Amino acid sequence: MGMVEISDTEIALLLSGFFWPFCRIAGFIMVDPFFGTRTIPRQVRVATAIALTIIIAPLLPAMPEAPVISAEGLANIFYQVIIGAAMGMVMRLVIAAVEMAGMLMSMQMGLGFAMFFDPQFGAQVPALSRFLSTFVFLLFLAMDGHLVLISALVDSFRILPVGLESIPKASFKVLAEWGAKIFSLGFLLSIPVVGALLITNLAIGVMTRAAPQFNIFTFGFPLTLTIGFIALYFSIPAFAHVIGEIYEQNIQAMLQLLTTIKTP
Repeated sequence: MGMVEISDTEIALLLSGFFWPFCRIAGFIMVDPFFGTRTIPRQVRVATAIALTIIIAPLLPAMPEAPVISAEGLANIFYQVIIGAAMGMVMRLVIAAVEMAGMLMSMQMGLGFAMFFDPQFGAQVPALSRFLSTFVFLLFLAMDGHLVLISALVDSFRILPVGLESIPKASFKVLAEWGAKIFSLGFLLSIPVVGALLITNLAIGVMTRAAPQFNIFTFGFPLTLTIGFIALYFSIPAFAHVIGEIYEQNIQAMLQLLTTIKTP
């Protein structure tokens, strides 16, 4: 029986068929709020990227016939990592908006001093922000968000195949515009609690004005804290619905970002 001979060029092309998708998937997992969380060890994230690459690569269109160790190959590595990281950054904005909403609520409720270490961002955040971000993660899993992200990742190779020459500036503008929505979304999510506490503070101010002997320090803090938790309790069902809509919008924005990159 004759031996099958495989040249170095064929081996390089075979490896590139898996290496280019791996670069984009690794960039996505590195930044994505679910797969890229710091609570997941790096070895697990790398293994997840490799497993997704092995599963997704046979479904993708033909890869560019460029050697990995070359100027064009190194440029493609950079572009694919940036594209994957940009996609993951769009989804991370949801968690950032929730953290912002929790911060606004905590400041109004008087819980701004109650800080908690968030391994997601590696910084101290209000305890209420940590609670809301955990709640959003559970919603994400309940809505099969991780499967939707993998599906969007596969669609990204169809919308924007590997072989990009350059990344236009318009795509970074789209990403920056979505980054600005952190503040608007955070304020939108915190409106029920902030609005209830605003009315409560106005009532306390009127009571203090009408009765100067009224001790605001012994009565005001427990009242605002209680009203804040009651408002948060009743707003949780609507909160879940709004978060689901935001996730859907961010998935569409992620695909829109790829379209912007493809057609500068």
